[in-house]
Formats: sequence, C-alpha cells, structure tokens
Amino acid sequence: MEVSDAEKAYGVAQARGLNIVFELKSEEWGQRHFCIEDPNGIHIDIVQSFEPSEEYQSDYVGD
Repeated sequence: MEVSDAEKAYGVAQARGLNIVFELKSEEWGQRHFCIEDPNGIHIDIVQSFEPSEEYQSDYVGD
C-alpha cells in the first residue's frame, strides 16, 4: 500500500499495536517501507516512493 509519509504510517502502526514484521527501512531503489501482518497472516508492505539513489540509477536505470 502506497503512502505519502512512511515514517508517520509506521508511528501509527506502532501506536495501534499492529504486528510489524519488517522494520521501517529506506532502500536505494527509491522506497521507504515496512511490512505488517494482518490477523489472517497476510503481509502488507507499506511503501513511500522517492527518487532512487544516484548510484542505483547509474548502475540499473541507464541513460
């Protein structure tokens, strides 16, 4: 699920006692995300998109 502010969403998830199975992390390919597990065992990735790092772009995106 895409959100505009992953840090804020993470705080809400913590405050509500949701089962966080992957801690908040920034990825070089342009995502800040964490993962929760719903009561049925389904994992939901909460994602904020941003520009990939320059190194990632030069290595994988190309011109």
